[in-house]
Amino acid sequence: MKEYRISVDDAAALFYEQVGRKANMPPEKIMAKALFKLAGQISAEAISARNEK
Repeated sequence: MKEYRISVDDAAALFYEQVGRKANMPPEKIMAKALFKLAGQISAEAISARNEK
């Protein structure tokens, strides 16, 4: 499995840490869920745009 690392600014890190505490999950898992959701939305939009042509 490949590993990727990202850097986030302090405000974003604080946000994900707070959300993670409230959800009883590590901030990395919260960020991963958010990134995968965004990737899915972008993919769906790209497929839709391609099908409209």
